[in-house]
Amino acid sequence: MAGSRQSSLILYLIMVFGFALGWLYVGQSDQSALAPQVPAALQLTTLKQVQNLKIDFSILSDPQFRALRAYGELPVQPGAGGKENPFQ
Repeated sequence: MAGSRQSSLILYLIMVFGFALGWLYVGQSDQSALAPQVPAALQLTTLKQVQNLKIDFSILSDPQFRALRAYGELPVQPGAGGKENPFQ
């Protein structure tokens, strides 16, 4: 009877220790806490830099761009796979 009680106590201690280690591991894996916050004064100024952005679409009408061709089957069809059991 004492052996059963002792083994269940060891089992509970292992479980508590495992939960504690898991909690510490998950708590330290949050990398967003390491990223510095952008100051409020700079948050809007970074977006204002792209407000007057002009995109030049003339490259799409360039003859070299229009000469590009896709070869082969589109969309690509998956081929035959390998063996179902690779250990045979």
